[in-house]
Amino acid sequence: METMNTYNGTILVVDLDAQTCTTEELSTDLIEQGLGGAGINLLLYEQYKDRNPLVLGSGLLTATFAPAACCGVMTAKSPVTGQIAHVPFGWQTGVEMKLTGFDFVVILGTSPKPVRLWLHDGLSDINDAADIWGKDVWASVDKIREAYGDEMVQTLIIGPAGENKQSLAQVCENYWGSKDKAGLGAVFGAKNLKAVAMRGLGSLEVAEGFFQKCMELKNEIVGGSIKGKAGLYDIGAALGIDATALEKMKTMIHRNNAAYNCPYPYYTFLKYNEPPAAMDMKGHAEPGCLVSDIAGFAALAATGSDPARAFERCCRFGLEPLGTAAALKKQGAGDVAQIDKLAGTGTAEGIPVWPVCVDQQQAIMAITKALSFAVPPRAPFSQDGGAQTWVARQAVAYLLGIDPVIMLLAPELTEEKLAALVALAADWDDFSADTLKKIANAVITKST
Repeated sequence: METMNTYNGTILVVDLDAQTCTTEELSTDLIEQGLGGAGINLLLYEQYKDRNPLVLGSGLLTATFAPAACCGVMTAKSPVTGQIAHVPFGWQTGVEMKLTGFDFVVILGTSPKPVRLWLHDGLSDINDAADIWGKDVWASVDKIREAYGDEMVQTLIIGPAGENKQSLAQVCENYWGSKDKAGLGAVFGAKNLKAVAMRGLGSLEVAEGFFQKCMELKNEIVGGSIKGKAGLYDIGAALGIDATALEKMKTMIHRNNAAYNCPYPYYTFLKYNEPPAAMDMKGHAEPGCLVSDIAGFAALAATGSDPARAFERCCRFGLEPLGTAAALKKQGAGDVAQIDKLAGTGTAEGIPVWPVCVDQQQAIMAITKALSFAVPPRAPFSQDGGAQTWVARQAVAYLLGIDPVIMLLAPELTEEKLAALVALAADWDDFSADTLKKIANAVITKST
């Protein structure tokens, strides 16, 4: 096996009790057992389970040319389910972490004071976070980037909801929300960890022929089921999301963005403080908000609140939007101002349920609750294979670092084609789709 095309070879162990950082070698034995992402995360979690671990891991293909290979995975005990949860982080943060030089980060114990973890150039530091503790997510990201002198610093960060250890809290990716519906924002808060700040300027080697194979697969994807579609609006329409909520979204769409190396742009930026068609961003200090959670947006709209502004408040305070909408509905409140109060009182009442595809979500939850329901419970643009297929494909994405939404949108990303990329990148001649499926199934079994 060759690792230089897929990994740096380093595991960082952060002891918040002792305020120390040490490194371990990422062995080929560990890769063969867990492959990457949630698989190795789970092995590391078990190794350190007596220390209340929070594990951040790269997928085996994260930061390579493989289509949609943009994700890392957070693994910890969820305060929402009381069980192991694996939460993907993407946008630009998954790639950024691997390119700092650390493939996996194990965060142990609890800091005696608020801190942030700073990863860059193969170096790690535990820095004081008193200057941002108590600040909202947007202000905190600005402060962190100012402190490190780089606007490209990427962050996994919590707002006041996480600081207050509310189970409705989510870890945010920079200014925006994330795929955290497991309450891991509260895990950050319980550790007195405000943020993990990352600047990755490293690189990976590329196996001969790998780039060409990736481009062939990418071209197949863009010419397949996603052809002619873009953004959250098309996903929501295909899933049957409430038409009123979708029309509200449509009037505010400024652009659709894609995460690193993703063939479908499902992050939709909404402008509501200035005309959506305006190209310059100088008309207002905060022209709008980036939305990636169509279920949360629709649920907030159903409360009677302005869904875009409500979503913005969730991002600022570090609240999970779908659960926030459920809390507002329970209170009979549609006032955006009520969202701020949930940062101190926001208790999640179980895994948030999508407003559509409820039966399929329940079927998936009967198999496992370990994966994120930020991803639609069924395929929007192609034939859906049912709950078992959803779980199997998502588990593969969590091992390899493939964006889990793209894994759902693109049936062209088969286990066979992904296994072939692994075999080529890692010079792993006997690696097969059966091996990939076996490790994916083990992750689900051990996490449930």
